[in-house]
Amino acid sequence: MASSTTNNNIGPVLDFEPTQPRSDGRPHLTCDNVIEADINEHVEEAHEHALEWALQIGLVRKDTKKFKKFAAARFTWLAARAYPTVGLEELKLISDWIAFLFFYDDLCDTTESVEDGNIHQLAAAEDRLIAIVANHGHNNQESPNDGPIHHSLISICDRAAMMGGGIWLKRLAFHLEEYIQGCRWERVLRLQGKTPSIASYSKLRLIISAVHPCFDFAGLCIDPSKTDFAENPLVQKLEMMANNHICWVNDVYGVDKEIKEETTSNIVVVIAHENGLPWKEALDRSIIMCNKEAEAFVELEECILTLGTVDDNTKAYIHALKTWMRGNFDWYSETGRYKAAQKAKGNDGGGRRRASSFVRQSWRIMGDQLEELRALDALAKQ
Repeated sequence: MASSTTNNNIGPVLDFEPTQPRSDGRPHLTCDNVIEADINEHVEEAHEHALEWALQIGLVRKDTKKFKKFAAARFTWLAARAYPTVGLEELKLISDWIAFLFFYDDLCDTTESVEDGNIHQLAAAEDRLIAIVANHGHNNQESPNDGPIHHSLISICDRAAMMGGGIWLKRLAFHLEEYIQGCRWERVLRLQGKTPSIASYSKLRLIISAVHPCFDFAGLCIDPSKTDFAENPLVQKLEMMANNHICWVNDVYGVDKEIKEETTSNIVVVIAHENGLPWKEALDRSIIMCNKEAEAFVELEECILTLGTVDDNTKAYIHALKTWMRGNFDWYSETGRYKAAQKAKGNDGGGRRRASSFVRQSWRIMGDQLEELRALDALAKQ
């Protein structure tokens, strides 16, 4: 049986760059068959905007460890690689959205998120996030107790609506709620100390990735007035394959970070646990799965185009799925988000990480929100 995910002194599982060929013949990640690498020309300007936006919203404070970590993560480079052809304002919006997702993810991946009482506080704050998108444009006033995470989402929704993307906001609302529900499932796993089965993981990993709402922003930039090109059944299968590839690449690069945090919804961890495999073999199987999913995507794309029944918007959307796969693939060599976890692994004696000052502040804000949200809920039911 593979080592327990609570054993934080096993040494790094990922001890090599997974995109580079190995002298020992072990598999490595590939994506060249999907699409060539590209990057948006506005990346530097959008990055400067993202730093200033996060400061103004209150997600970070200047000259703090959290701010330096945020800058080093280079989330704008992920946006710029995944959306290489959008304009500057669109790239700023998407970069801020991706930053919001990672700040929310950090809020969930801490000891505090499963401590007594905090699960209910986080759930209440999440309900507020869902309401912000679902009710946008319908007397959705800011709450006096909203925290920076809520203000950031309000800012994003306001700007998406200005692009004329009301129909995409409705789709985004559904996918955001789906994502948050998936995060709640993951939280229960962490609380119970369980590793999901491959059957459960394969269904739920697709929604805790937050990839579906990211695809919504791609559709918004293609045509803000319609969503039909994203509703073709075969294109939706491409979405699933792209999502799988993005998730599994993330899991390969993030395996040490997630073992350190005792997060078990990771393809390497799941394969190791269910099949009783050592980490090395589970990692190799995960890499092979990533590569085969990319191959399957290309094969289905060729079939769809051969049918000759898709319009230009649909072709653009399929292209956007491909740039997301490739952009995600290339971003990991640029970000400091996962390299830090590998360096720290085994050095601090471990357990799940404690919260940063931003997260601790957010928990205090959530405590204040809880009673107000309960009161609003009771009022709505009258």
